[in-house]
Formats: sequence, structure tokens, C-alpha cells
Amino acid sequence: MTRTDALASVPGRSETPPVRGALPDGYLSTGVAATGALTEDDVARALTDDGRDALLERLGITDQDHEELTALIPRALAAPELLAAITRTAHLLRASAGLDAPAAPLADLAAEHNALQQQIAPGEGLIAILALVVSTDTVRTWHAQRRLSEAQSWHVLSDLGQQMRVHRASSHGRLGLHQVPWTAMNWRGRLVHLGRLQFDLHRSAADGRWIIGVHIPATGPLDPAAVEASFEAASAYFPEAYPDLVAAAPAGAAFGREFECHSWLMNRVLVDSLGADSNIGAFVDRFEILENSRDDDGAAFFVFSARPPYDPAALPRRSRLEREVGGRLADGRGWESGRGHLVR
Repeated sequence: MTRTDALASVPGRSETPPVRGALPDGYLSTGVAATGALTEDDVARALTDDGRDALLERLGITDQDHEELTALIPRALAAPELLAAITRTAHLLRASAGLDAPAAPLADLAAEHNALQQQIAPGEGLIAILALVVSTDTVRTWHAQRRLSEAQSWHVLSDLGQQMRVHRASSHGRLGLHQVPWTAMNWRGRLVHLGRLQFDLHRSAADGRWIIGVHIPATGPLDPAAVEASFEAASAYFPEAYPDLVAAAPAGAAFGREFECHSWLMNRVLVDSLGADSNIGAFVDRFEILENSRDDDGAAFFVFSARPPYDPAALPRRSRLEREVGGRLADGRGWESGRGHLVR
């Protein structure tokens, strides 16, 4: 047996949830199957009942995003095509939690979804946001099976609100979500927040083995002590929560100690220009950079919150980092992102 039923209740409904916890000894599922499909009535109820505001807060949706989103919800529910799209997307997300579950193809649906959104509001990402809000049940069950606490589980899912804030900062103050595939990855259950860093499980493109990806949320400086504590936590968590992947690892593999980072940060220019003793330089210096590729727009987005079209010459130069990256974007040298590899 490789799959187990998830919570039957929709977020905000009044049923008493089952006891959450580890599976019986010797049993590890590789995915979570939703118990029953959500109806459009279920979705509408979850987005309007008394528990909705508390749920939005747990998902990190606060302040102006909360205010504007809740004002749009009645209009979205009153538009039959939007409600149907929200419900279909929630089905995809609820089926995506686990190791063997297919990813919800939200990137493929984005153009269709954003066209539908124009019926009630300009912008992008509204259908994905509302589908994510009503589909937390299976991923939270998976988290519990893989030893994440209730608080850790909600911390993962609160990245929805963080990505909405990132969108607003890069979209002239507009409500929305453009990092849809990234946000949906949180709902697969294979990404965890452990201190300063985020880590995700994915298969190596080289040989298909499971490895741990490293991600750097935009939540403050990369203090070396906090970074080290995150790596230590990851090396402890993953082998304990995924003993099946330890057992299945190829001979000589270092599951739990091998990390990859695909990022604009994986560029040795940052060590040379900022110094190996800087927070960013020290982080980059941990990794062996295996390859690089041109990625001007990635650097512009992550350093300056700028999305195309933008004028590289007009980007601010308030710090050494901005001067280095902005200067290269403006003078044609450009920026290369990279793939870094680390075995601890």
C-alpha cells in the first residue's frame, strides 16, 4: 500500500478533524489521496465561512493583500467560470502531495486563468490564490506523516502570503501572484522551512536520485550562523523523516548531506566583489558551482524586484550588491545564475 486518505474536511468547515500523526511502524506512504472531491459549494463555503479570515492569516495573507482579496472573493464566487476554475485547480493541488504524486500544472493553466480573472479584476494569479487557500488538507496530512509539526506545516504554507507580497513589490503595488509554480511546490509537501533557509526534495536531473535543494527566502540577511544552523537542521530532518529515501539511495550517495542550489546567487562574482567574509560571499563560498547560464531577468527580479520591461540603467545603486549586479546589467556584461553543489 502506497497511498493513504487525507483529511476529508475542507478548511473552515466544522467537522472534527482526525488525529494527525505518524503512520504505523514500518509503513511509509509515498503520497496522499484526497478523500472525496470538493464541490463548488464546498469551495464557496470555505471562502465565506467564519473560519476564512483565520485561515488566510495562517497562510500569511495579511494587511492590504487580505483586504483586497476578501473584497474580490464574492465577485469570484458569483462568476461561474471562475468558480469552476478555482474548484478544478483545487482538485489538482489536493492530488499533488507526496513523492510519487504529479505536480499540479498551474504554469500551463496560467494564461487561461488570468484571462478569466479579467472578468472581475485586472492582474494575475487570483484563481491560483483561491485554489491554494481551499486545498491545504492533503499537504498538511503529508507533512504530519513526514514529521513536520503543526506550526512547521503552516509555516511552509504561509509562503503563499510571502509570494503575494513579492508580487506586489514587483507589480506596481497590485494584488496577485506570478510565482505560481513555486508556490504550488509548497503544496506538494516536499519543501520545508528550517530556520533561515528553505529546502526541497527533488530528483537529480543527472541520475534520478533524490537530493535536497536549497532556497533563500527574502526574509533578511544571510547570517552565517543562521545559515549553518539551517543546514544542520536539514541534515537531521531529512534522513529522519525520509528513511525510505535513505534506504533507496545509491551506494556512496549522501542523502541528507548532499545539497544543490539553483540560484542567481550561485555566481563567483559575488565572492570576488563582496568578499568571502560578507554574508552573501560566505554563502556562495560553501558551494562548488558546477555550471552557469545567462539570467539577467532573474537577477533583476531577485535583487531589484524588477520584472520586464525594465531599464537596467534606472535600477537603484544603494548597496555594493546593487552596484555590482546593476552595473553588469546596464553595461551589457549581464548576469549568470548557477547550479551549486555541496556535500557536508
